[in-house]
Amino acid sequence: MMMAMMKPMNDFVMGAQSDVKLHKNSKPMNHEKNLRPLVIFIILSLLFAMLIALPAVLENYGLIDVDIPLIPLLLVGSWTPNIAAFIVILYVLKRRGGVKKLFLRWTMWRESFWWYLAAVSPLVLCAIAVLLYRGLDAGATAGVEPPDIQYLLIFLVLALISGAMGEELGWRGFALPWLQTRVGALTASLVVGVVWGLWHLPLWFAGMGWETMSFGVFTWNCIAMSVILTWICNNTRGNMVLVTLFHMFYNFGFGLMNDVMNVPPEKGIIYLAGVLTVYVAVVLLIFGPGKLSGKDTIPVDQKLKSWVEV
Repeated sequence: MMMAMMKPMNDFVMGAQSDVKLHKNSKPMNHEKNLRPLVIFIILSLLFAMLIALPAVLENYGLIDVDIPLIPLLLVGSWTPNIAAFIVILYVLKRRGGVKKLFLRWTMWRESFWWYLAAVSPLVLCAIAVLLYRGLDAGATAGVEPPDIQYLLIFLVLALISGAMGEELGWRGFALPWLQTRVGALTASLVVGVVWGLWHLPLWFAGMGWETMSFGVFTWNCIAMSVILTWICNNTRGNMVLVTLFHMFYNFGFGLMNDVMNVPPEKGIIYLAGVLTVYVAVVLLIFGPGKLSGKDTIPVDQKLKSWVEV
């Protein structure tokens, strides 16, 4: 009789122990439920940017005497958001194949023609900003420098492989979907936009000419672009081809404003901010701040905190 009573008791104890072990084994999944990976990504992105810009900042303030190569510095520095995302995926989340899946989002070439129009729209925005500058700014000059084709091609390539390709897998590929599992699309865009602006801050101390622009207005441009890029991502399954092209054409267009259309950067950034604001207002009015999408759901895997599989 005692043995018969002990058996159910032993089964209960063994079952409880199994449940405890199962609970312990499930603890690594907590990474998917908190913001720690995202916070680490943000800290690493900002820290890497500061460290890479530090020699140029020290040289600018006369604290060291070295000849800083500008283009290599910008190329390496521009990839720090991507590098930070790779580190988090590999060593914090420990996702096998996670970095490869992120890179595969650059293979999503099959997309509607209309979304490619959205991707090249920064060129139109920059053209409108130039017209506004010419028509509204009392100090505007009408001079246009004839563009050199070789210069344009080199500038276009640099705009692609530096800022555009170097940043977007981090900002829109990793951080944006993670945030959208916790907050709405507009709030996620604002957070990414503010961090994106702060990430550029060391350039205002590096003596590269960025200090002529208002950092506040520049950051607003980052926030406005962030909303537009979220809109593109949420309607195209997180298509990194489109957001990379948008980023590239923005950088390229702003460069043309400065170097070809002779619009001073401190003026150009202001007029471009106005045009971007109208663009954002139209997108919000049509698609709404919650999802920034015409679809029923946004294409984010709620468990993995990443874009849905391609």
